[in-house]
Amino acid sequence: MSSGSRQSKKYKVKESYRSQAYTGVISLDPWTNSWAWKGQVDFNAGLHSMFTNRTFTTALQAEDHMRQSAHLCIDNRLG
Repeated sequence: MSSGSRQSKKYKVKESYRSQAYTGVISLDPWTNSWAWKGQVDFNAGLHSMFTNRTFTTALQAEDHMRQSAHLCIDNRLG
């Protein structure tokens, strides 16, 4: 992900882990000036939505947390 993408107020991340695709949207709340994310993992049985109520100071922190959450979700599902 290029740093230019992180300078916008909203961007999408598409990656895969253990052959499972996942996407996330990282967005800046203009009222609080904090970053948040929501995403989904594409399992064979269907989509699994993910989000957090936590906010982050930077887009990179939100992106890292989204990635960790997606990896944990995939690990828990696949064993």
